[in-house]
Amino acid sequence: MVYFNFPLAHIKDVENIRISKTSFKTGEKRKITLPNGQELVIFYLGADRFFVFDNRCPHLGCNLSKYGVIIKEELVCQCHFSHFSIYSGEPKKGAAKKPIKLYKVQVTEDEVIILLI
Repeated sequence: MVYFNFPLAHIKDVENIRISKTSFKTGEKRKITLPNGQELVIFYLGADRFFVFDNRCPHLGCNLSKYGVIIKEELVCQCHFSHFSIYSGEPKKGAAKKPIKLYKVQVTEDEVIILLI
């Protein structure tokens, strides 16, 4: 397990990421870089609703921490307007044909736990 208040560079395999729930504001999105260089983006919609995806759109690799927004129940990449289900990652409309990887999230009283495996 990884806690973000410790350096991550020496860790090779990460199974879970733990983040303080109180550090998020409703509507916020945040990029997370794993020790292996992989980037994730986490969206907080309020009321313990956290969604985590790969940070790159499967269409042409646009940065979702910059161009991604959630509208209703879809993640929208504003580069080329691909839409993905926030529940399954499946493309709903737009240019993308491949799903986006999404990660399971557990929310406790004071933490958000992102399950990477």
